[in-house]
Amino acid sequence: MTAAGTGHDPAEQYSAYRRTRENITGLVTRTPNTASAGVPACPDWTVRDLIGHLVHICESFIALEDNQIDLRPREGVDLAGLLNRWAALDCELREALGRTPELRRRILLLDVFSHEIDLRVGLGETVAPSGHPAFPGALDLATMGFGLAVHGGNLPALRIDTPERDWVVGEGAPVATVHGPAFDVFRSLTGRRTWQQIEDLRWSGDPSVTWTPAFVWGPFAPPAKEVEPARGI
Repeated sequence: MTAAGTGHDPAEQYSAYRRTRENITGLVTRTPNTASAGVPACPDWTVRDLIGHLVHICESFIALEDNQIDLRPREGVDLAGLLNRWAALDCELREALGRTPELRRRILLLDVFSHEIDLRVGLGETVAPSGHPAFPGALDLATMGFGLAVHGGNLPALRIDTPERDWVVGEGAPVATVHGPAFDVFRSLTGRRTWQQIEDLRWSGDPSVTWTPAFVWGPFAPPAKEVEPARGI
């Protein structure tokens, strides 16, 4: 898992976002009739709906509207029109990233990167996030959000350990450690893995007794049924 610099500089974030947008555009235009395909991680949406959501979020970010995680997709435009609109926002987005607080920029990248993976899984495409420029920052933010839920729930501190790095979330010394591949940890922290899949990570404590509440934070919660397999990458 590699990335230049911290991954939080506006120029780096612009490059990561643009790369993600181009990846998504390629995914959804590769084959015909993709617009109406379902997205298992977002079961109420089609591919067109998901792209509408991403365009809506991008427009809201540029306008400095305080609804960056509003889930409402943009309506009334077909897939091609949405992709054209998204591409046309590129220059405005670059400027907006330079005048927007860091946390808001990081949320934007977490959202778009998560949905690229949702689309890859849903369309049966290759999922290989380890070299993706948006992945390190997205994983950092996911651990931070989870950590705030641990703290807010007065839960004991936990160490999150991946082959590349580790984090301690919560207050004080960690009382247990969860080990797993960075990708599986990320998807577990962002509502794409069931409770059973989360418990199947390597825990030194019992997650179902102690840390279960913290996996519900922000817009995220474990799905009732499996939307993707654990991949171990």
